[in-house]
Amino acid sequence: MGQFRLLSFSGNLYNLKNDAFYLSTEENKQLLYTLKSWPEIKELIILSIPERTEIIYFSDLDLEERIFEAITDATLSGGMPIKSEFHQTSDEEKLLIHLSELCFGVQSSNYGTTPLFPRFIQAYNLSLENGMVGEYLERWWNNLIATNKRIKEQVDYQLPNFSITYTVSDLITELVKSVKHPKIAIIGLNALSKRIYKNLTSKGFNKITIVDKSIAPFSTLPEMDLNNFIFEPMSEVENVINKNDILISTLENSLQILHPAYFQKDFDTTKIFIDLSIKSNLTAIFNENHQVIPFNLTDIYKIVEQKMEINKKWLKKAKPIISEMNLEFFHWIDDKKGQEMLTLANELLVKNINNSQYTKVLIADEPFFKAVMSDNHINKILLKKSIARIKSNAQYKDIINYDKIVNDFYQYN
Repeated sequence: MGQFRLLSFSGNLYNLKNDAFYLSTEENKQLLYTLKSWPEIKELIILSIPERTEIIYFSDLDLEERIFEAITDATLSGGMPIKSEFHQTSDEEKLLIHLSELCFGVQSSNYGTTPLFPRFIQAYNLSLENGMVGEYLERWWNNLIATNKRIKEQVDYQLPNFSITYTVSDLITELVKSVKHPKIAIIGLNALSKRIYKNLTSKGFNKITIVDKSIAPFSTLPEMDLNNFIFEPMSEVENVINKNDILISTLENSLQILHPAYFQKDFDTTKIFIDLSIKSNLTAIFNENHQVIPFNLTDIYKIVEQKMEINKKWLKKAKPIISEMNLEFFHWIDDKKGQEMLTLANELLVKNINNSQYTKVLIADEPFFKAVMSDNHINKILLKKSIARIKSNAQYKDIINYDKIVNDFYQYN
């Protein structure tokens, strides 16, 4: 009898200056193709984004070691985390609660997180196309669809994201509503600015200028993105400031590159400067030029806090719905596996050599019993009671020894 298992990797979202590990689209497909060929895996979904990687599989066996090796083989871009950074759980209820909370952005107890339901849809559809969705995953997915529908019907709008990168993108979208063709420049290319760039392009902004010391780091960008930006070296940063309406800097010690003289002049238009350095040292410069509207991390965090307060109210209404729908699926999976077990046990009920009937469950040898039972109806009742006891008392329903529990029940009943 199989069960859901989850192999999970969570990226370090607080280290915004370094790239997080995740599988590219091609690497994801390659891993799916590899795992699909394993007869031990009956159903499978792979979700991999910069924030996290979640591999959900349905199997009789624990395949953590082999799957990690397969991930290593499929990873072409390098930067593979060490094995101890991947975590597997075989507690079905625990892992399914975790995944549903990721889907609907209710992981944080106070404010919520970014809902990943759209990304799960992509992952599910890829598995469906490759024949890796069976009865269990299909039922779980239908439960998520029903949960999403109930939340939309019964709960107010949730702010979709309040990370720094999304907040900056949303801020820019609001600020440029009165500008027909805003020119945007990002100064300094790192993990943080890459995410901002990706969010801006997904909102329809294009031909964004990116300023950096070398063009080499751009090799990690997808091919589609390579045609959607203008590269400028650091030596041209003053011209970039003059030509663009919105400037986003992710530089630390920015005064070494952004000299005060670059801003001590009259510009043709008002400029917006967003400084995302941890310790901003440009505030005094902008105070002397009213044509520059500055924002720094403190301002961004204030916007984030406002979003969080809205999400507090949303969470109070959404979490009970998600818990209720999870419980509905857990009841289904318990009944499904209980019925499978009952069917198997009934197939193994046999007569002894003396042709006197007794209960023989899941073992080849004659079990211990207190009294001879001659009624098949009694056998079936006891089987159902034993399954009910397993379901109500066993914390880890799918990794316990069913053979032993069922036979122990018959021995003492």
